[in-house]
Amino acid sequence: MKTLRKLLYLFSLTGLMVTTSCTEVENMEVEHIGGYNTMGDSEYFANLRAYKATAWNYGRPVAFGWFSNWSPAGAYRKGYLTSMPDSMDFVSMWSGTPGRYEITPEQKADKEFVQKVKGTKLLQVSLLSYLGKGATPGSVYLEVEKQAEDEGWSESKLDEARKQARWKFWGFEGQFGSDNHYECLGKFAKALCDSLYANEWDGYDVDWEIGSGVFDMDGTLSSNEHLIHLVKEMNNYIGPKSDPEGKGHKMICIDGGIGGLTRELDEYVDYWIIQSYNSSHPNLEGYGVDPKKIICTADFELYAAEGGRPGGKLLEQAAHMPSKSFKGGIGAYRFEKDYDNAPDYKYMRQAIQINQQVFNEWKDKQNEAENKPE
Repeated sequence: MKTLRKLLYLFSLTGLMVTTSCTEVENMEVEHIGGYNTMGDSEYFANLRAYKATAWNYGRPVAFGWFSNWSPAGAYRKGYLTSMPDSMDFVSMWSGTPGRYEITPEQKADKEFVQKVKGTKLLQVSLLSYLGKGATPGSVYLEVEKQAEDEGWSESKLDEARKQARWKFWGFEGQFGSDNHYECLGKFAKALCDSLYANEWDGYDVDWEIGSGVFDMDGTLSSNEHLIHLVKEMNNYIGPKSDPEGKGHKMICIDGGIGGLTRELDEYVDYWIIQSYNSSHPNLEGYGVDPKKIICTADFELYAAEGGRPGGKLLEQAAHMPSKSFKGGIGAYRFEKDYDNAPDYKYMRQAIQINQQVFNEWKDKQNEAENKPE
């Protein structure tokens, strides 16, 4: 326990340095990728994984982020997952999640080190907006694309032909809200989950921003009712309902416009992620779910150097707590841009530490109240 307490303090500050270095917990050399440490046989990494396990069943707030431009090659390490702070709990791969046959050897090594040695979970993420998005084989479109080229179709005509080819592949007959429509969404749910298992990802982050500028909707996944059915179907394979005995499962998270979903889907979702980019004190109790399941996030896409937008700073979000209980955690959009601050991941490391500190203070108060003599 003494070692674990030390790790709780240092995890937000430590990281694996360029090529080889020593951690601040053990005076030992480690490699970013490869070598004997990829088997996780050191005390440091065993304790790190033990710390990650304490988040199970909402035992503590987590550290989260959307990671883009995954490119683990060369001396500049911004694109490496292994350069993230050790204490990141789970990460959504905003730059995409290549399939088993597309992943490069460098990506494979980077991915496996983070997952198997550091214990960080990596999630697929997609801005879901139509049946088959991210799971329709490219070959489905080849015939109509060749015909379009031969006959000089307009782009709008080609888009319509692609849609019809996609609908045919999934078996959709064109009647929105019909039994056939929902059966097709069930097929899509299985395909999404099959991909996670085949390519060894740890869960799925549904980016739900219908009505916020999404331009590629075709009516097949454009309402809360559609998504509710899809997520419930996904829980046949992943998510909380797939794990009735609580032994562990691949995650389901939903981010974006969660307001109309929480009542129906709370039992089917591990974490709700709010895009609280403009608020340093986001609402954690207005969604009808336990705040322990809500992760608030800042925006680092253009504001990494400042730690978030002027009205939504990550450090202030980390210090913010609900009036009762504790929040699910903190995170940032495109948080890899924090790598360019000095020291690297400056704001994320500080936020993780603050996040844990306010949780520990809350827990101490709870213990004092419980032990107070009557």
